[in-house]
Amino acid sequence: MVNLTQVEEQLKRAGCNYRFWGRAEIKELGKILQPGETIAHAVNGRYAGGFALLAVTDHRLLLIDRKPMFLSLEDIRFDMIAEIDYNFHLLTGAVHIITPNRKLTFSSWSQEHLREVVNYTQGCVMEMRQHFMQQQFQQQQVDAQATASTVGGLMMQGNQGVQQTLPMNPYTKAPLLMRRRRYPKFY
Repeated sequence: MVNLTQVEEQLKRAGCNYRFWGRAEIKELGKILQPGETIAHAVNGRYAGGFALLAVTDHRLLLIDRKPMFLSLEDIRFDMIAEIDYNFHLLTGAVHIITPNRKLTFSSWSQEHLREVVNYTQGCVMEMRQHFMQQQFQQQQVDAQATASTVGGLMMQGNQGVQQTLPMNPYTKAPLLMRRRRYPKFY
């Protein structure tokens, strides 16, 4: 649990200073955050259930909808995200976050904040996948060196057909897809 003043300071640093709209969601955000977790970006908007706050931290993406006698939280880890689609129209922007088991559509009138959330999320997902691929490549190199052993100055190859790899996360096999649709402006 993080103090409410710390949450407000993190939101100010992220450029999201909400005074009236979303106060209940901000209070709930303080209860959700883990110690040491920082808010990178946040934006108010709408999803299928109504008004909500979409916040991205250095560990996950959070959707918080707090109403009297009603609370809806969605915690989406970066390794679960399969696809991110962003588009905007004249007044609103929308993001579609697709995971293997659900699709979240969130729209906001603050297009620049929504775009920052999308860009940060995309960067974190790509960084996580790149790190995992490096680990897998290094493990394959170690396995290849272990199978080739020298005995008495002679090189002996053993079990070339068997490769040991790290357990693969099924959600990171698919590449991250991102589409940006731009509609013509009529001025």
